[in-house]
Amino acid sequence: MIRTLLPDEVAWFVSRAVAFLGHSDPRGLSQRLAPRLQDPGGDAARCFVVQRATEEPTAGVYVRAPGPDDDDQTLSLVSPWHAGDADDLARLAQEMLERFPHEAAVAPLHALPEARADELTTVLAPLGFRRDEVRRVRFELADVPPLGTPLVLESWSLSSDRAFRELYQQSEATRVSDRYWAYLKRRHGSFRPDLWFMARETLDQEPVGYAFCGAERRGLDAGYVLNGVGVLQEHRDSSEMLRRLVVSTLYELAGVSPFGTIEAELSTSDPKLIDILMSLGFVTVERFALLVRLPG
Repeated sequence: MIRTLLPDEVAWFVSRAVAFLGHSDPRGLSQRLAPRLQDPGGDAARCFVVQRATEEPTAGVYVRAPGPDDDDQTLSLVSPWHAGDADDLARLAQEMLERFPHEAAVAPLHALPEARADELTTVLAPLGFRRDEVRRVRFELADVPPLGTPLVLESWSLSSDRAFRELYQQSEATRVSDRYWAYLKRRHGSFRPDLWFMARETLDQEPVGYAFCGAERRGLDAGYVLNGVGVLQEHRDSSEMLRRLVVSTLYELAGVSPFGTIEAELSTSDPKLIDILMSLGFVTVERFALLVRLPG
């Protein structure tokens, strides 16, 4: 069966999770951490294990599930472990995906040794997870570089949604489902139509690219998130158009929030975008690996 824990079982769960990481003294570490648990009841309700009859649990995971009114509908599977039976962990993950409504799901890998990360990748791949290496970068909008030749940015509107979606699909050379399109809009919080941009050389020309942003807070020192940026396939042989698009977007945001920041989580599978952002003055905040399951 699959069950949650009692509050006094949380420390035991921690010991199993850190043992899976290869810690030399998992029980001792869990005992030292136990007094620091501020909400053992809440933590117990988010810990799920597979258990057969009177035997000890054979697999477990800590689940952060989105609420029905949350903008970000991402389900997080944290601290997964198994005691020798990876199939039980796969069954547990499948159950969590079915039990909790969500748009996307992630399983962080940054604390796992490489061998364990490879194993977890293999276990969750049949459920639709893929591995990604991510670099989180940040830029101070007070340091926007010279603009050069700007692109004209047009904000999203209900009447232009189809055009935005078609531009995104042409730029990324893929088709996206309704679920994935909705996920993009709320990827890091409430959808901000004024921060989704279609870029043109001039108002009377066809679009050349897109920039999709979100905001963690508003004001002169707002914190923005670059959720996606890209140009049409015909402009991908050179980085110049993409660079102009990024700089034009930075200027747009700096005009509203001159003391703000913008962050982005970049897949290392897109080295051209990483190189462009780093050349503009973005700095790396952290690097991490995760398994991600996207909608549609």
